[in-house]
Amino acid sequence: MSYKVSLIYAWCIYIFIILIIFSIDYYIRISGNDFYYDGLNEDLWLASIVLVILAAGCFIIYSLKFISKKLHKIIYLITNIILGFIFYATSVYLYP
Repeated sequence: MSYKVSLIYAWCIYIFIILIIFSIDYYIRISGNDFYYDGLNEDLWLASIVLVILAAGCFIIYSLKFISKKLHKIIYLITNIILGFIFYATSVYLYP
């Protein structure tokens, strides 16, 4: 497995599970009485986000072994962290 395949796995896991979490929360809010106060428990929300980050992080860290230069590893890691944060912040901001 190359670093590209591992990176694709990491981003697919990250994006799809976050979208699933949003979908479950949205369904709970729609089926409840009050849209703004119902939904997933905050502890469950935080725990699921942390588990998603850990799962995707394992693939990204695994893909670091295929990159030879240390500077490229640092740039690769920082770029993925920043892009992951931007995706999460944008999706939370756009979530109703």
